Amino acid sequence: MDKNRVLEALQTLRGELTDADLEPSSRAALEQVTAEIERKLARDKPLAAEDSASMSGRLQDALLGFETEHPQITGAVNQVAAALANLGI
Repeated sequence: MDKNRVLEALQTLRGELTDADLEPSSRAALEQVTAEIERKLARDKPLAAEDSASMSGRLQDALLGFETEHPQITGAVNQVAAALANLGI
């Protein structure tokens, strides 16, 4: 899986966030981590292992509070996490 697949998954997540009724703190956390992933993917050099673990962990942490209330967002975040994992991130 390449960076474009990760970026597509992030775009899907952003679409879900636009339509979702989220608490401001949850929305901000997801938007922050997705923006960070996009910035890091835009760089030419590979990500350090600690960056990879941090981003995946932050995505999973953001899910904990609203998995049952927002299954579409949960699915979109899981797509991003899987895409990152397949990319070795």
